[in-house]
Amino acid sequence: MNRQQFLLGFLTIPFYKHFLHETSDELLVLTGKKSPVLHNGLQFSASKAFAAMKKEAHASGIHLHIASAYRSYFRQLSIWNGKYERYRNQGLKGLELIHKINEFSAIPGTSRHHWGTDADVLDLAAMQPKNPLFAPHYVNSGGVYNKLYDWMSKNAPRFDFYETYTKDLTRTGFQFEPWHYSYLPIATEYLAKYNKNISLVNILSPELKGKDLLDEPYFRRYLQKYINGINTKLL
Repeated sequence: MNRQQFLLGFLTIPFYKHFLHETSDELLVLTGKKSPVLHNGLQFSASKAFAAMKKEAHASGIHLHIASAYRSYFRQLSIWNGKYERYRNQGLKGLELIHKINEFSAIPGTSRHHWGTDADVLDLAAMQPKNPLFAPHYVNSGGVYNKLYDWMSKNAPRFDFYETYTKDLTRTGFQFEPWHYSYLPIATEYLAKYNKNISLVNILSPELKGKDLLDEPYFRRYLQKYINGINTKLL
């Protein structure tokens, strides 16, 4: 086989298909490599709904605030690589290390924060703790954000925002995150497109620590367990 035949053989489906994916703006948005049009960290319709929700929460004495909304691939990569080094220094290795990171952090290119549909929220009317995104602050009676969590549980769905990583014991994947909400009208559409179009090759980068531990079968299992391990209302 000469060089030309080899190269033509290499660019077969599905490799060529994934090359096309990487040049698609829509698929780049799904993986955080290109930003959607944003307003205050969310897509416009999500931002508008959040503003209306914030106004109503204010009437109940809650200063609803977004701690984190849109997050690019490279911001998620920084979070991931930082945790990778921290847990490796603690003696973890292999898939045990990957699974530890996956308790609360998505592999870069797979975070819902890439979509401009999701937000981590807190209440600025409360006294702020050093570690705000901590479940007991939200769910424990007397927790600094317990009033916020009760209000969001009752009212957020009216604005099309739903708690994403619920405490439902039948849910798989990421740990319970009572601060994380998704804007259903866009998020469900993006999840369907993600499930249909994204493969491991779309999310890998040379800078991703632990990438040698990931392969396509692992990614398919991860997709089912983590990316789809969410509040069933958002599926």
